[in-house]
Amino acid sequence: MRAHRRYFVKRRIRRLLRRRNLVVLAALLLVAAVALRSWGGTANGYPVVSVVDGDTVKVRVGGRVESVRLIGIDAPETNAPGRPVQCFGPESTAKAKELLAGKVARLEFDESQGRLDRYDRLLAYVWVDDVLVNDWMIRQGYAREFTYRLPYRYQAAFQAAEQEARAAGRGLWAADTCGGKL
Repeated sequence: MRAHRRYFVKRRIRRLLRRRNLVVLAALLLVAAVALRSWGGTANGYPVVSVVDGDTVKVRVGGRVESVRLIGIDAPETNAPGRPVQCFGPESTAKAKELLAGKVARLEFDESQGRLDRYDRLLAYVWVDDVLVNDWMIRQGYAREFTYRLPYRYQAAFQAAEQEARAAGRGLWAADTCGGKL
């Protein structure tokens, strides 16, 4: 009789633990949903408000607009104060607008780079659908790979993408554009 009672007590405890795990999981999902909504995102990401140039965009985060600097890339300048427009800058900006304007972007942060740069821009990898925009811009020759101070998550892939673009003479690496000189 005693063993029988112990069996039912253990069974009841296991059921309670399973229910408790479900409650904890539901609470975590609720917290994540509230955090995402308070940050202004949707389940799919953040609306792109505007494209500044080939490596900087503005997204709606909550009730405000935040600048986002794409990690690992450097696009030719078109809007740098006191600097002339660089070779292939307008083309790079136009391509970024084509890829990002009016879209919803997912932001992927990288702990190795911190959350903000020295200009208070968010630092992120930017995804639209299943396309990593940072990589695409390099691979097609609209930007080059750029390591600021520390290695980052996709550094090897971005460096390989730049080598591929250089070898193929794409974009700013083409002899009839900039030949790789910015």
